Amino acid sequence: MDMFSELNDFLEENEFSQNIVKQSTISHLYNLSQWFDKYFPEDTTPQQYDWILSPFTVSNTHHLSSDMIEALDDLSSDRGLKIAFDTKRTLAEFWISVAKEYPQLSAAAMNVLLPFGTTYLCERTFSALSYIKSKYRSRLEVEDDLRIAVSQIKPRIDLLCSQHRAHSSH
Repeated sequence: MDMFSELNDFLEENEFSQNIVKQSTISHLYNLSQWFDKYFPEDTTPQQYDWILSPFTVSNTHHLSSDMIEALDDLSSDRGLKIAFDTKRTLAEFWISVAKEYPQLSAAAMNVLLPFGTTYLCERTFSALSYIKSKYRSRLEVEDDLRIAVSQIKPRIDLLCSQHRAHSSH
């Protein structure tokens, strides 16, 4: 805590135990490490994703299931899809466009191209912003309000209200 003097002062002023903060931080960092391991496993080789980058010229497919190899063969022999692949702006657009015909290939490609598909916090923040900012409150500064809205820490409203003094009338 020596490196975080303000945090240390806050903990001392509010009589919080450093162990609680340490345990919470350790838990958070451990969970973060688990998510990184899930999304970025160390044993992957870039060559196994060549079929996503160039599905019409790939030769190394030994790591794919037999169903996926068969679907990839069908896809790579379709001249219309080859033209579509060349005209799409991004790989993601192409793989989304073939989702109905080749759902297994499309899903596998999208999992690689868009590893952070869970946008729960982003969607939750956007919903909170929509709720907070209405046409009647359009000029409101919302950063602090959004932080409270999406935080998992519950504010202690009673404590905050008890420390607030009412303005005396003139």
